[in-house]
Amino acid sequence: MKTTNKLLFELQDGVYDSCIEAVTGPGSDSRMRESLEAALHGFEGDFGQMEVSVYGAPFAVPLLGEFTEPQNGAVLSAAIDSELILVICESEDKMVHLYSEAKGLIELDPWGLKRNENEMRSEKGLVRGILSELKQRGYEIGGFNAYILGRAPFDIDEIYVPTLEVLLTRAIYELFNSGELSKYELAEIGQGASNSHYDIPSGIARQLAAEMGGISFADFKRPGIPISSKVAGEALPRDYRIVLTQLYPKAILNERTDIDALGDVARELRQAAGVIGTGVLRDVPNDVVIEHSAAIRDKLGDRALLRSFCYMGEVVRTLEAGSYIITDDVDKFLNTFKLAGNSRFKYLQSYGVANAPTFEDLAIALAVSDELLYDGGASAIMGDGTKGISIAIAGSGRVDDYVKSMQLIFGSGSEDEISDVCCFSSCGLFRLV
Repeated sequence: MKTTNKLLFELQDGVYDSCIEAVTGPGSDSRMRESLEAALHGFEGDFGQMEVSVYGAPFAVPLLGEFTEPQNGAVLSAAIDSELILVICESEDKMVHLYSEAKGLIELDPWGLKRNENEMRSEKGLVRGILSELKQRGYEIGGFNAYILGRAPFDIDEIYVPTLEVLLTRAIYELFNSGELSKYELAEIGQGASNSHYDIPSGIARQLAAEMGGISFADFKRPGIPISSKVAGEALPRDYRIVLTQLYPKAILNERTDIDALGDVARELRQAAGVIGTGVLRDVPNDVVIEHSAAIRDKLGDRALLRSFCYMGEVVRTLEAGSYIITDDVDKFLNTFKLAGNSRFKYLQSYGVANAPTFEDLAIALAVSDELLYDGGASAIMGDGTKGISIAIAGSGRVDDYVKSMQLIFGSGSEDEISDVCCFSSCGLFRLV
């Protein structure tokens, strides 16, 4: 730990230049240095000059396979050049004081860790959940002052929360304990906090992606013993960008993605596996699904069967996509990414608009992307479509025209930008001091 003013001086003097470049890779070090300095200034503004530790972790977005995790599937994710920076120290009054750029100030007693229904889906509830998970595992906890700099694209909780979980969990653990937590335990603590105190069902793929950085792969075939790694290969980061586009405003998001009308994908896959006589679909061959197709349709309806076929194809494509990154075969990767996106759109049956059949925002986004990117990228809808976000992997020379066209079609005349252009990032979870 070092004082904030000493850290600021050393950052400006280049003491940490080699460390920062090792974390971010060449080309992103100046942006990261500015973020670290801004976070330290922010901490000083709220808490004064103190001895602190400094951490960072990137946001990550799922590329393929996210909906398969509950059924022991596989997930391929990418870290982006946007992150959270955390400055932290013990508090004198033994209370938790945390200010985040995205959520504001929260304060709580670290010894009152019971689930609070009034804190569901709030940062306060999530922090309480992380403390509770650490305590239940026998680790020491206490009060702290913390400042968190950074916002997720479009303030999407599904992107923001996993990064916050692994960042804050590691920082709190190392503030009050010795040794290190494994990447899996870090992810599991975040998962437990989301499930218990944040009231959002969570896997661990997003947390692992934020920890590892780069393009990362997680295979959940063996429950409790996932295989995860940062995928070696440099085909995409050099010449491509990730473009996230918000296809409709948050104000009407819920009525366009009514989960009751569109159905819970994870639940229906679990039910389909039950009809076949197994707990999960991962080890079920395609011909067995076909043999049970009539029974699945009779008991669950056609949508459950379509989703089962989508699951089977998604796992295979996720495994293939990871191998194409390793071999630097960008064309095959982009084709696989596009095939997976098309399969999800056709067979997941969760991309419709509940009670508004004439709205086809997601379909239009895919059609426009196909025309604009054709041989210079590919697009898909993020996840199961319930957030109304499209994700395109676009050649750097196509990005400007692509963003302008998406703004023209989906911006509804607003000056607010609806697309966020991100670079692939090699940065993972790190501690500066």
